[in-house]
Amino acid sequence: MGEVILELKNIHKSFGTNKIHRGINLSLKKGESLGLLGGSGTGKSVLLRSIIGLERIDQGEILFHGERIDQLSEEELTPYRIKISYSFQSGALFDSINVFENIGYPLFEHTRFSYQQIKDKVAEMLKLIDLPGREHIMPSDLSGGMQKRVGMARAMILNPEVILYDEPTAGLDPANTLNVVGLMQRLKEKGLASIFVTHDIPSALSLCDRIVVLNEGKIIFNDTPTNFQNSDDPIVKKFNAH
Repeated sequence: MGEVILELKNIHKSFGTNKIHRGINLSLKKGESLGLLGGSGTGKSVLLRSIIGLERIDQGEILFHGERIDQLSEEELTPYRIKISYSFQSGALFDSINVFENIGYPLFEHTRFSYQQIKDKVAEMLKLIDLPGREHIMPSDLSGGMQKRVGMARAMILNPEVILYDEPTAGLDPANTLNVVGLMQRLKEKGLASIFVTHDIPSALSLCDRIVVLNEGKIIFNDTPTNFQNSDDPIVKKFNAH
């Protein structure tokens, strides 16, 4: 692990008078998993949304493979959104279409694959997320944990280099949490880099190479899980108490 693929330089972001980010500097290396922690309202999800242009930063630079992407138009961002995928907190599935159409949607939109090729890719993804043969089920017939895994499969189907996980284990029971974290672990083993926004400290510690803590708009900790657990910083210690 050496090559930096994603870099945030001096990121500032406000909503009106509310300053969310006050000079964030962060880098992600190829194949690395980074756990992003912080209290509610510290702007963890806003940071993920800024990376893929769903929010516009006020100041700073976002670089992917050394190229600035923070000033690109929606159209210019499309190829980058294939390489940097966002896995929404809720799974964000389309209610009116089945699992096959949900997972296959990016392939129908962004590739020239034949229907059969898309069928094969979706079947492969369903095996990966431990839901084989569920193509024709509607999202409303899936449990919350299954919906999240289907959402993750859709986020991964175009083989991104980076996946941004927004609270993937929130609201899940322990068994479903293990399923989702197990899937994230398998993706990491395939070489996928990730930023994992979470309040779920045990999952972050088991999966991530580095833990980053946001507080009052700045990064106050950026180090290994072991050093996170042994930190004397009072704010970091609060997270360890959970």
